[in-house]
Order: sequence, then C-alpha cells, then structure tokens
Amino acid sequence: MKNVVIKSVLVAFIAIVGSSVFFSAKAQTKAGTPKVYAVINKADWCPVCQANGARVMSEVMPACKDLKVKFVANDLTNLQTIAKSTAELKKNKVFNAVKEAKSTGVILLVNAKTKKVVKQISVAKPSEEIIKEITAAQS
Repeated sequence: MKNVVIKSVLVAFIAIVGSSVFFSAKAQTKAGTPKVYAVINKADWCPVCQANGARVMSEVMPACKDLKVKFVANDLTNLQTIAKSTAELKKNKVFNAVKEAKSTGVILLVNAKTKKVVKQISVAKPSEEIIKEITAAQS
C-alpha cells in the first residue's frame, strides 16, 4: 500500500513539473514562424495524460525543436485552467479551430495558415508515430 501511495505522489509530481515545463512559453518553434500548431488537450485528472505527458515532453518535443511547430497547451482540468488556455489559444489564433475538441490526451495539429485541424493524435501513441505525424503535417 505504501508503494502505491509513493508511486501516486511521484506520478503527480512528474505530471505537475512536466506540464509546467512542457507548456511553458519557451516551448515554441526555434525554426521561425510555425507551419503547424500542436494543441495538446490535457487535464490533471486524465489517466492518458498522466501516463504519457512526461514521455511526450521528454521525447516528442525535443525531436520537434527544429521543425516549424509550436506547442500550445489546452488545459481542461478546471474552469481556471480552461480560461487561461483559452487566452493562449486566442493569442495564437487557433481557438476557433479547437474550441469544440473536448477530448483530453490528444494532440490536435492545426495548419497555421488555414487554422483548420488537419490531424488528431492520441498522446498514447508511440513517440515516433507522433513525431512522424507532426512532421507530415508541415507539408
């Protein structure tokens, strides 16, 4: 029982620290103007997010650093996080494209020019597959 509690606390800590780093303003494209926005629908209560958030942060984001992609968080945890995310989505002009998408544990790839969702990917997919989809969405 003690191990379960320790593991739960560790997972929660990783999720909190990971999501703050993962969704920081510095997690932007280094390759200039983005061709694709990767809007990540997440929530603290989402088991898929808890199980995969740290992996996506440590494997997918670094692999995409030279691509023209900008990661934007859409935190659906509660009304406060939704309001903060809405402001960020509007700032990046992708709010209208993703406002109806309420599923968590997914990455919505939004074409930067058309502001249309071109692909939805589960964060549970292997990192290589997510990276491949992000790369393909830039074409």
